[in-house]
Amino acid sequence: NFRPKELWPKRVLKFPDVERQVRVVLSELESRGFVKNVVAEEEETPVANDAAGRLAKRQRLQAAEDDRNNLINDASQKAVERFDETIRELALRRFHEIEQDLRPQLTRFAIEETVNLMRAGNDLHWPDGVDQEKEIDKLSKTRVVEYGYWLAKRPTPEDLTRLCRDVAEALHAQGAIEDVVMALELKRSTLGNLVETARESLGANPTNFFDEVLHRVETERARLWRENVHHVDWELHDRGVETFNAYAIEELLKGAKTTGLLNGVKRGRESETFAEAVVQVQLGQEFDSSAYEPFNKLREELDEPFGDRVFLWPRQTGPKGDLVDDEMGRVLQVPGWSNIFTQPIINRIEMLSTGVRTDIGVKVFGPDLDMIDGVCKSIEAALKPINGARDVIASPIMGKGYLQIDINRKAAARYGIAVDDIQNEIEVALAGRAVTFTVEKRDRFPVRIRYARTSRDDEESIRRLLISPNGMSSSGGSMASASQPSGNSEGMSSSTASDDVESAAHDAIPGHAISGKPLIPLGALAEVKIVEGPAMIKSENGRLLNYVTLNVRGRDIVGFVDEAQRVVAQKVILPEGVHIEWSGEFEHQVRAARTLRFVFPAVIVLIFVILYLTYKDLADAALMMLAVPEALAGGAFFMYLFPKITQGWSAPPMDFSVAVWVGFIACFGMATETGIIMLVYLREAIEKRGGLENIHSLEELRQAVIEGAVHRLRPKLLTEGVAIIAIFPMVFAKGVGGEILAPMALPVLGGLLISDEVVDLFLPVRFYWVRRARWLKLHQKVDPAMHADE
Repeated sequence: NFRPKELWPKRVLKFPDVERQVRVVLSELESRGFVKNVVAEEEETPVANDAAGRLAKRQRLQAAEDDRNNLINDASQKAVERFDETIRELALRRFHEIEQDLRPQLTRFAIEETVNLMRAGNDLHWPDGVDQEKEIDKLSKTRVVEYGYWLAKRPTPEDLTRLCRDVAEALHAQGAIEDVVMALELKRSTLGNLVETARESLGANPTNFFDEVLHRVETERARLWRENVHHVDWELHDRGVETFNAYAIEELLKGAKTTGLLNGVKRGRESETFAEAVVQVQLGQEFDSSAYEPFNKLREELDEPFGDRVFLWPRQTGPKGDLVDDEMGRVLQVPGWSNIFTQPIINRIEMLSTGVRTDIGVKVFGPDLDMIDGVCKSIEAALKPINGARDVIASPIMGKGYLQIDINRKAAARYGIAVDDIQNEIEVALAGRAVTFTVEKRDRFPVRIRYARTSRDDEESIRRLLISPNGMSSSGGSMASASQPSGNSEGMSSSTASDDVESAAHDAIPGHAISGKPLIPLGALAEVKIVEGPAMIKSENGRLLNYVTLNVRGRDIVGFVDEAQRVVAQKVILPEGVHIEWSGEFEHQVRAARTLRFVFPAVIVLIFVILYLTYKDLADAALMMLAVPEALAGGAFFMYLFPKITQGWSAPPMDFSVAVWVGFIACFGMATETGIIMLVYLREAIEKRGGLENIHSLEELRQAVIEGAVHRLRPKLLTEGVAIIAIFPMVFAKGVGGEILAPMALPVLGGLLISDEVVDLFLPVRFYWVRRARWLKLHQKVDPAMHADE
């Protein structure tokens, strides 16, 4: 957890290696009679000599190969998932063991370095007969419990300060040091003081005794971690080889049993018994251990060749790595939840600017929530198979319980209770009603009455609410017993309210309604139930709305959106009144690309115009512009090659973003700049010889061009070297802004390295052919060599 990347264990199998080994395992199982080789049987099947027979055999053979490839792919996926889980747990266990071992080692090292610094400053003098090593061991054993955990986990200045002071006080008690404060002062030599003064003058923080001990402890801790991780990597490799082969055999035989490939083979019964035993082991049930014997021997034979050629790799971070998609996406699973991995700040920015919290959001507008929900699920199903789609989720329109009270008007009339009385009772009981106000200094607060929560916390309690025939204005509702006070606008008790009801009964109220117990439960007057409704209703521009959100990994967002729009238009049929809109981060890039479509050619035209105005020569300006496509080719080549060098050969090329556009624009300017230096020296070499008029032969013209090109080499190398040295660190930029600097700098670096070499080689040749044509036209004669070439 949050360890440096150089300490991450090598525990990942690349999927090409996985698939290759599964094919090897399946071939061995087929050759030994454990699994049926359908492809070989199909090839040996006789076929009719006519075209129809041959076509039918090819189709059957293709179907058999497809089934075999599907078995290999499914087994590879399941085996590598189980492999990752097992090796991850093993690596984590070993890392915990390393931390346990480092606790006494680092505690003793910190105490030993503290003692050495005190002795170097002449503040430590052991009493006679005291062995330093034994005393350090004694100090270490008594302080491992208090300091060892944090020193092994992550040492901090506070921990080392407390430890050094504790050691100093213990040594003072033994009489080894006289003054604790002076002993904890860092003494340096004269040269050391000069170096520290220079560091502080350059802005570095001053270093004290505790900082020096902390630095040494961190260095030792990193060294010990590297040594232990190296041993763990070898263990993971050895254990991983045999573990993966075992899982590959198990998954292949389980898949073969499901697809019927164990029927009719020589050792099919052994394979079926083994597959059943594997399932029992995974379920934690008793199994037949003898079923594993023939396959354990096969695994041991496969381990050595597989271990000789396979490598385990650490997890890779970043947008093109496998840490998020392959590791966290599978490990961090909560039932019923879907993961979306993003960053807190960009999450808020995208929500404010685009309305969605992910890279891409599909807004579905419609007249009905159920219809919108169905369309969202169809879009989700269409987008998931697209290459690069991650975290595709149709936002669920989750239900929420609503209390619904349907008044039975016939029952209310039978009891002589007005609907308004029932509604008033419900309002007071559940929502409350303001009956008066209280004034506190300059503030005015309403005083509301409402039933206690225990009398309204479920459906049954609400059904037991009592309704008075004359409503809350005169009687108020009462609770289950007449002795319990009820909330009403007059603050009356239930007994008083009953007397008022009997004295002021309306003539239309039947006698049985006011005699005895006139209070009627709400359940007799209305249907009380919990119904499901939307937890939140989203809307935009006055229309109902829901989202399908997703992220894009491994490809450019704009290209993904173009493909996704085509797929959705083809597979999803929108009902009448429903339409969709695409939103997200890609909108910014689309707008920027729309602007750059005008800026990009404008920059090229502007460069050409400036070159023409400078040299007053269309041919020379065109020669300079030839450096632009060469720079474009160099930048594209580096965008393709650089991710493969840094992240592995299977990594895709760098995405084409707005930062890359800006990098190419800068690349074109710098490429033409280096070409200008070459052109200046070439033109100067011609002018030194008096121009084309005073050059008497093509050989002299050739020598002039060569002279100018050679003289240009040194300033060219200086100009190019300075630019490359300045840009090179930006390619490996990390941290804040690194995702912008690297895509911007990479085209510039590639364009410089490629275009400059092309300029050095081809620009003098092109310049010579242009000047040669002019010289021939000027002198009105034909070069014999030209005729010989023709």
